[in-house]
Amino acid sequence: MRQYWWVWIVVVGVVAMVVVSTVLWASGLRLCTASLDAGEAAGAAIGPASTLAAKAQYCQTHVFSRHLQDGLIIGNETDPTGNVRHTSGNAGQHTACLLSALSFQWALTGDSATRATAQEVAAALLKLEQITEVPGLTSRQYKMMQGPGPDEVESDWHQAGPYRWLGDVSTDEMTWYLTGLADYLMLCAEGEQRSQASATIRRVVGRLLDYDMRITNADGSVTRYGDCSRETPLEPLSCLHGLHYLKVGELCSFQERFADAYEEYIADQRYFENAVFCYKRNLVVGQWASYDWQLAAPSFEFLIKFDKDPRRRAALTQGLMEMAAAPDAQPYAHLVTALLGLGGTEKVRQWLAEFDPNGAEFDPNGRDGDELVWYLWVYWKARAGGIVTEKD
Repeated sequence: MRQYWWVWIVVVGVVAMVVVSTVLWASGLRLCTASLDAGEAAGAAIGPASTLAAKAQYCQTHVFSRHLQDGLIIGNETDPTGNVRHTSGNAGQHTACLLSALSFQWALTGDSATRATAQEVAAALLKLEQITEVPGLTSRQYKMMQGPGPDEVESDWHQAGPYRWLGDVSTDEMTWYLTGLADYLMLCAEGEQRSQASATIRRVVGRLLDYDMRITNADGSVTRYGDCSRETPLEPLSCLHGLHYLKVGELCSFQERFADAYEEYIADQRYFENAVFCYKRNLVVGQWASYDWQLAAPSFEFLIKFDKDPRRRAALTQGLMEMAAAPDAQPYAHLVTALLGLGGTEKVRQWLAEFDPNGAEFDPNGRDGDELVWYLWVYWKARAGGIVTEKD
């Protein structure tokens, strides 16, 4: 198994923002590992008893053949004619999750096709910032169309040439945007792609810090769910995210301002305690949502791995363990504890074994493309961490 996470080299320098050329993504491109017909045929035989690798192959084939619109992963089944462009407010989040999964897949297998796929997915993710034409300002989604679409219920849509893009980014999107790019940069990217990812992280985290760790709209106003500041954090979990973003900026862009800001924010005892005990404190005020497991897990993992102070790491570990001990804890928390050697391995293995993409609760042809992506993320991180093997 290749070593991952720990050792990486980045070419440092001023990188001009490269505008990625438009690519019309469709079924049958190299992103898809099998034809649609083959995927459907395989799907008929996929179930809980299938190997974990077979489930992953099915999920990946289905995601690329049915849930890829303009390079982004959406929950809906895409329109094969291209005439209907769906709104998917969490497209950036799920695309970044897929990029993370592909990065771990490449780190484990060294497969050149996987790296090529990851590069294309990364280009789509980078475009979420480029499309806004404001350095450091990211978007939730873009789609190729003129004028408002019939399903655009959100008000923060903008036209940019042949594209429309959706603003009002929340911590959901930002957490995974930075997680996906960081994993890609550390594990998979090379050369110019690595430099582009680093420069993008520098701009995005730089804009956050310019606004005191608040995610903002183009006019500088704070988004509805984007306040990670020390003064007015939206919720305790926002403090965990704020530290996570600064640490990603420090490690992936090599700017002292991010390292200095991280130390300043984490030295704020109230802010740090909110981060550590975010699960308990969010729960007390009724603000812990089902998707918060997916948001807290990568933030805890990154900080526990890369904070330099053993006492702070111990405190963060305590917070993670309290979260993972909850009776309704989801596999994302158990995955992180297992990867850190803190238990939870069997719960991850059980979740992967019981996952059924053809189960009654799923509709892979409808709105469940995001659920298939989550399986890929858990599976490939579990494979890279030795929790499961290719034969399971």
